[in-house]
Amino acid sequence: MIPRHLGWLPLALALLVGSTGCQRGGTAPADGRTAVWLDISPALGDPPRDPGDALALLQAYGSGRVHVRGASVTFGNAPLVRSFPAAKELLERLDTGLLRPWRGASSPEERAAPTEATELLEEALEKEPLTLVAAGPATTIASVVLRHPEMASRMDRIVLVAGQADGTSTAALAASPDPNVLADASSLQVLLDSPVALTLVPADASTGIGLTGADIDRLDQGQGPVKLLTSSARGWLQLLRSRGGGDAFPMPAMIAVDVAAHPGKVRCEAAVARLETNGASGPRLVVSTGTEGRRVTWCHMADDEDKARMIADVLRVTPRQP
Repeated sequence: MIPRHLGWLPLALALLVGSTGCQRGGTAPADGRTAVWLDISPALGDPPRDPGDALALLQAYGSGRVHVRGASVTFGNAPLVRSFPAAKELLERLDTGLLRPWRGASSPEERAAPTEATELLEEALEKEPLTLVAAGPATTIASVVLRHPEMASRMDRIVLVAGQADGTSTAALAASPDPNVLADASSLQVLLDSPVALTLVPADASTGIGLTGADIDRLDQGQGPVKLLTSSARGWLQLLRSRGGGDAFPMPAMIAVDVAAHPGKVRCEAAVARLETNGASGPRLVVSTGTEGRRVTWCHMADDEDKARMIADVLRVTPRQP
């Protein structure tokens, strides 16, 4: 690749030496684990926001089934000015070897410009092929594909939290919008137009599982950083209940990590997807079992056994020792 002379890049690369998070010059995993890059928008504290991305970060480390080569932070569940410090705090409390998260896009307008996250993701892809788990808007990953199309061949697949089943009623669409599609449909189109294998996980409750108060009580038995998240999870659940949202909240980011960590466990099937941009409720990524559209893998059904596995992975995280 053509060298990219950015002022902060030499320091960033120096920080990576000795880090298992995004180490240059190493070898691909030899222990059967999948090398992954996480692109997330974690949220902590008040006001209540969806804690799913933060839980997914811990889950990836606790699973023992993936090597996290890097974690970039994007806008989404929270503005970047909030999500980046949240990711930093969580990683500082984990015994991960990953020095820090990398700052990604703060809005869709940053798609055309390099960020700290895009530069480090490109470095990681040059080293080895990666599975990318995108729990937030696709802006950072689309930026890499758009500016350096050759990087697409280094992406084993992208697991995206996006998509709604064809035939979803207007009322259901209004009650459960597709936030990552609404946030940056243009970046999603970049990925749909790329040759990279795409796996989609719906953001709404249609997967059949969600985190309940009892699940949060179980998570409260965890160590270190897990306890940082349970109060946020309770606050989010209480907020959804006050809005008539039921006794559980969807957990798509955790399903996306599980798909990468435990292939074949969550029910997935071949499907096609198309981006519709002319609807009254905004852009939609429509997924169906038809033949017209972008071929994707659609992971849209999970059960209590799957949820128990995801929670168990979160509870296995090892806190950093003082």
